[in-house]
Amino acid sequence: MNSKTPICDFVKKYAEQNYVRLHMPAHKGRCFLGYENRDITEIDGADSLYDANGIIAESEHNASVLFGSAATLYSAEGSSLSIRAMLYLTRLKTANKGRKTVIAATRNAHKVFALTAALLDIDVLWLTDERENSSLCNCLITPKGLNETLKKLTIPPDAVFITSPDYLGNIADIKGLSEVAHKYGSLLIVDNAHGAYLKFVDGKLHPIDCGADMCCDSAHKTLPCLTGGGYLHISKTAPEYLKTHAKEALGMFGSTSPSYLILQSLDNVNGLLFDGYADKILKAAHAVTKLKQTLKNYGWTLLENDEPLKITVDANANGYDGRELANILIKSKIMPEYYDRDYIVLMFSAENGDKDISALGSALKDIQLKEKISRKFIKLNPVSVMSMQQALMSPSETVNIQNALDRILACPTVSCPPAVPILYGGEIITRESVELFEYYGITEVKVVK
Repeated sequence: MNSKTPICDFVKKYAEQNYVRLHMPAHKGRCFLGYENRDITEIDGADSLYDANGIIAESEHNASVLFGSAATLYSAEGSSLSIRAMLYLTRLKTANKGRKTVIAATRNAHKVFALTAALLDIDVLWLTDERENSSLCNCLITPKGLNETLKKLTIPPDAVFITSPDYLGNIADIKGLSEVAHKYGSLLIVDNAHGAYLKFVDGKLHPIDCGADMCCDSAHKTLPCLTGGGYLHISKTAPEYLKTHAKEALGMFGSTSPSYLILQSLDNVNGLLFDGYADKILKAAHAVTKLKQTLKNYGWTLLENDEPLKITVDANANGYDGRELANILIKSKIMPEYYDRDYIVLMFSAENGDKDISALGSALKDIQLKEKISRKFIKLNPVSVMSMQQALMSPSETVNIQNALDRILACPTVSCPPAVPILYGGEIITRESVELFEYYGITEVKVVK
């Protein structure tokens, strides 16, 4: 490696040389917001993201060394682009087998997964939470449960897709799940959007260290990177074709004008990690672990998740609607990552110092706890009557949820966060699902005409 940050080094040098910029972008390096002189395009020497053989290739190699992967490739469009690429790579597995691709996936998959599966005409075998009571964001699948499901199938799925960590901070048994998936010849794919930092907290938490064949990370969620910075990781033990076709897969769905500000930000993260930034992450994890115990001592009920840098408050258990409790925190100048009627999700990073930790501790200490609110769980048994692709491509209309009973959902309806659909395209809207849509504040859905 010639440099820890080759992209940053190139752009800095280019900005300092004061070229006449007869190339895109149109701001020509003039500063309107303050960073335009570092915002470039694929000029001579700058490399090309989906055909990288220069500074971007060097930077991606640096990232692969840090993550211990066969290949780590950059996304300037977050984990969404990497999810699309991973599904395309799975689709290649069955390209010459004369049958459709099938993926077994947990029902808390991001809506990008569902929409991409529809576009690629991939059949999805939905894996439901093995517990009776669960929220929209989580879906517990154990190795034993996965094995029971797969052994009943005549043909095993081409891949198993899981979300870990989920939005509430639960981490799946990826090692156990990967062993089961591989026993049946299936790939294990992980949406690790919330877990890029896990590599630098515990070497046994990141999916690439636990047997996953592919995973995506959103660098911007948990590492000091600009929004949109992400990784696609290919494991050293994964089938070779995944690495061979990974750039092609990203290029199929990604913009031909990736942000060089985001690429520099990803590159800069490499430099920080090579220079000891992992120690700062570990220190933050210890501080948040201590804060969790302090909050429990105050009487707060927290979700017992496995994520070191995420605190999920069970608002109902403490007598609050999550929206009410979130508004109290917001008035105290504390902005949560996500909240719904049940939970408040608070995400920390290495950049949240003692002041931030103290602020949350003080704010929650001053809030009076109330009598527990009983949470209503609505169990769905979704029935699909057409493929997701058929539903997505059919004529559709938007209707009020009260008028949607017994209609067929055309495409997922959910905002981001959490971007986890209640129903997926092609499924029947039942009375229970209407109730759940209303519970999460969704008043309109798109249905097949």
